[in-house]
Amino acid sequence: MIKNFQFILFYFAISISFLFSNWFNSDVGMSHIPIQEAGRIKPMDTYARNQLLLFYGKEYIDSDNSEDGKKTQAIDWLISLLKNPHEELGREIFYISNWSNSPEVETSLGLDSLKRKSHRYSFYEIIEGFNKNRELLDGLRSKPQSSYSNVEKQIVDIYSKVVLLDEIAHSFKCLNPEISIDNKEVIKSLRLNGPSKVSYSFFINNIYLFSPLMAELLETPPDDWSEKQKDLNRIAVELHAIAQFQYAKAIKIIPTNNFNNEWLSPWEFMEVDNPLVSQTELIVQLDKILNIDLIDNQEISEYFGILAKFSNAVNYSIINREVQNNYFQFFFKSLLFYLFAFIILGISWLLKPNLFRKISLGLISIGFVLHILGIINRMIIMQRPPVSTLYESILFVGFVLVLVSIIYEIIRKDTLGLFVGLVGGIMLHFVGLKYAADGDTLGMLVAVLNSNFWLSIHVTTITFGYGVSLVSGLMGHVYLIRAFWCGSKDKHLKIIYNNVYGLTLIALFFTLFGTILGGIWADQSWGRFWGWDPKENGALLIVMWHLMVLHLRISGWSKPLEFSFFASLVNIIVVLAWFGVNLLSVGLHSYGFTDNVALNLFIFIGFELLFCIGFYIAIKSIDKKIIQSEDLSMNSSK
Repeated sequence: MIKNFQFILFYFAISISFLFSNWFNSDVGMSHIPIQEAGRIKPMDTYARNQLLLFYGKEYIDSDNSEDGKKTQAIDWLISLLKNPHEELGREIFYISNWSNSPEVETSLGLDSLKRKSHRYSFYEIIEGFNKNRELLDGLRSKPQSSYSNVEKQIVDIYSKVVLLDEIAHSFKCLNPEISIDNKEVIKSLRLNGPSKVSYSFFINNIYLFSPLMAELLETPPDDWSEKQKDLNRIAVELHAIAQFQYAKAIKIIPTNNFNNEWLSPWEFMEVDNPLVSQTELIVQLDKILNIDLIDNQEISEYFGILAKFSNAVNYSIINREVQNNYFQFFFKSLLFYLFAFIILGISWLLKPNLFRKISLGLISIGFVLHILGIINRMIIMQRPPVSTLYESILFVGFVLVLVSIIYEIIRKDTLGLFVGLVGGIMLHFVGLKYAADGDTLGMLVAVLNSNFWLSIHVTTITFGYGVSLVSGLMGHVYLIRAFWCGSKDKHLKIIYNNVYGLTLIALFFTLFGTILGGIWADQSWGRFWGWDPKENGALLIVMWHLMVLHLRISGWSKPLEFSFFASLVNIIVVLAWFGVNLLSVGLHSYGFTDNVALNLFIFIGFELLFCIGFYIAIKSIDKKIIQSEDLSMNSSK
């Protein structure tokens, strides 16, 4: 056992040293430039990934949609979109889900789904579809949203994404060098070194040079315009055309020193009458970065130097850490190790069980270390406990489940802990991937969730109880399978039963203690210890279920089979308390609500009931037949 602990500690030490090493202090680039979205300061890399995931369904663009035949990373796509919006808007990145195998959405927009098996279209194709079917949107606007069909909901969602992409694409339109300055007199008047292309922001920043020229132009009749004035008129027309994109304020990249710390988009900055000197320097430097063909890290460094003039605007170490966290993808890699470990575990049941068990234990240990490092990294980035959102709670419960299972395996060495930990860890990772696909999982929380000490302790404790409860439930499943496969008199059943009992006691402690801590938090936040909120009732239900199972055992009303049966059903109770109460969309805990969970929840509950009840009835039937057979044997012997 000591060797196993040393093995795991070795991987943990290596990984911890890696986490806090200089690996995170890599050279900065455009991906590290901070922006503000939904109140949170995040690197541009994170923003790019979230937006591409929203439009394309992936955090990278496949090679078949790339000119060089290689995958396009999200940050490269975003930079290209900002610098060359017209070209990028022609790329087929809009994914139209065809989950129902119905082409209704595409047909409504005049798109031929038969010719586009990928179901991905360009911005211009979809815009053309909406322009040709204006009555479609007009009809939807006149209908209440509650009466929308699934197809209509999808059409509205696509339209909102089209609007968002258009806004993102033209967010830096005012910084792109699109206006040619060729007239020698104009060049001299604007103090340029020679013929060049300049941006809309150049004229805003040099308005003191440009205004007298325009005043002279307006005072001169068009018939009397000189070549210089004709060129100035052309420039004015182009400026007016660019100004039509002033609505594109999606990317907040200019910090402020105001009380609310609300950042500005480039277009919003153009409207500021008396900008700060550092803000002007920042926009000029950003203009310079966008105007060069190859991104120069020196220019980026100068940008960050200007950004440092804003007091407490950005925590650079956290920005760097988040960028590296995006690239490393701890949870995806931990899932891979869990899957490899599960395959090796299956092999251990067929060949050299001890050798392959150790290999599987090593793989799950590496996956677990990556798992916990991912959680620690999120905690450092967000400066909060790892259980403040539904997605985070899924990751944390998975961590608890795998941890308990590894400890059990180190003690028992019978692959049971490995099986339970891997099944639970893999399932929760896949559930987490679904929620990660919804966008930024590092979003800001409401104030009460992000600042209360008792809430942090309460949520961490009760979520730990969720994890242990699921382990006890999965162990109960193993008991039922073993009893059915090997018979109720199998010698290993007693060991499994004792573990189910012990885990139930631990789960009861954490869920009960967590519920009490939740009451303390509720008293501080809302002025009452208990309010029969759906989430509170769900936590209480878990506690009462554990108490019932233990009471039935102590009173002698349940034998090991019945105890394991009821312990298995705790999975349903946990899932109802964890996810199910959110379906009610009421109560003070409704901040964890997620859409489209009802069907999956009902499928899970139905499967669990059929599994547990089916195995229980089958085992009782087999035992009854065995007893009858033994009675017949005894009677015949007499």
